[in-house]
Amino acid sequence: MGPKMSAPNKADLIPPVPKEVLRRILPSDNPFVTDANGMIGRLNTLSGNLPRRYGWRYRSADGFKAELDGIVATATDDLPINALYWRYQLGNWEAYSFMNTLRVIDLARSCVWALAREDPVCASLLVRAALETAAAFVDAARTVNKTIKNSLLDPAVDLRTTGVISSELEQYSLKTIFASRLPESETIYNPTNIVTIITRISKIRDQEFVLPTYGVLCEAAHPNMLGRSLFVHGSERGPCEGNELRTLGPGIGPTWHFLAGHVVAALSWACACQVSASTLMAEIIGEASARLKATEQTSAA
Repeated sequence: MGPKMSAPNKADLIPPVPKEVLRRILPSDNPFVTDANGMIGRLNTLSGNLPRRYGWRYRSADGFKAELDGIVATATDDLPINALYWRYQLGNWEAYSFMNTLRVIDLARSCVWALAREDPVCASLLVRAALETAAAFVDAARTVNKTIKNSLLDPAVDLRTTGVISSELEQYSLKTIFASRLPESETIYNPTNIVTIITRISKIRDQEFVLPTYGVLCEAAHPNMLGRSLFVHGSERGPCEGNELRTLGPGIGPTWHFLAGHVVAALSWACACQVSASTLMAEIIGEASARLKATEQTSAA
């Protein structure tokens, strides 16, 4: 993914979760809470290995067709066509990986800043976005890995004599890399519902907490009671059971102690999964690129 930076810019790093917040939520049975700062550190390491600028060779549908037509006109076998098609696909997925990593880093950093200034509403909204962003990327990395292994990396396929395409991957890239739900967007760009993706991830062993954690963050984000109850600071028993006087006001109430654990769990999970999914994506892109290069070298010999 281009040249590495000699060292990460300190301003780009995600700071650790404040000790005051950790004191509220530890000990915890969730390893993502217990090792939240370790997970943040992993994403900071990935950040330090990213290039400062990345060159994405973007092609519109018309631009790709024009380039393809030129190659078809002179090609003596299928290899040049396969090489153009797959390097176009791989380049798009690598650019997506780069952009997604930057987005999770930005969201995670801002979430920790919100935690440090004791701003629970902001922290909840930011970490919900981070969890969604990382979850979508995890789903993409797994899908791309499986699809490329079953097509381009199929050892039974000779790239010189067989045209290899994946309409499945093309359609998936439109609703993932170029996803949009703006009114003017065609339906082919509509992304898979994020709840569907998170539900699927939560069926994986040790990831079961992700869906209920996301549910709590959605409650805090929506105009529901959980978000408003952050401003309940205490209560006094009234004249009978079920009757109490609640004290409302700005600042952090007891509900924040409950919500903070979910925020940190989601933050830690998003950081960790962005790193692991980035590794998976980089590995499959590397394997695919290596096969194209090796086939070209063999063909030229």
